[in-house]
Amino acid sequence: MRDKTIIIAFLLSGILALAACSASNNIGQTAEKAQENESGSTGEVSAEMANPWTETTDPEEAKKATGIDISFPGAEAIPEGLSFVNYRYTEDVLEAVYEGGGNQLVIRASSKISDEGLTGDYNEYMKDWDEDIGGSIVHCKGDGTRVNSAYADVRGVYLAVLYNVGEEGRGLDKESLEAVFTGIRATSAE
Repeated sequence: MRDKTIIIAFLLSGILALAACSASNNIGQTAEKAQENESGSTGEVSAEMANPWTETTDPEEAKKATGIDISFPGAEAIPEGLSFVNYRYTEDVLEAVYEGGGNQLVIRASSKISDEGLTGDYNEYMKDWDEDIGGSIVHCKGDGTRVNSAYADVRGVYLAVLYNVGEEGRGLDKESLEAVFTGIRATSAE
């Protein structure tokens, strides 16, 4: 009797193992079919978030897509050694990217997103302070003399200037920050 019980227990565990393998295979097939229905083809499931930015070198394309009428500063207002890379935009934000010599300048504009939300810079800096530039109050973050992150509301358009974000001591001096902010010509589309 004991031998029959052991044999029955062994057979039941084998049946349960087969059932479990079959169920997990069906789950995989169901996920694959669901993905196929969504995308029209099978493939790997990606856990990565889609890139919300569209890149272009055409300022008119970027302005039209965002509804923000802006002219970014000319070369004379951009720190020496930096060159224009591209424009990037989402539905609510338009930015110009400049790079060179291990430095990066990003100028962002939005008619909807303001303050730190527009900068996207949540680093801790030694100092936060305000500067009056062209009649607008510009909120600055950095080491107290060099600015890594700044934002302001200028004539109904929210602007952000980011320079070597997170690298305290490698920001813009006040004169360079003023040149960038005063070189921006923006008007709200609303």
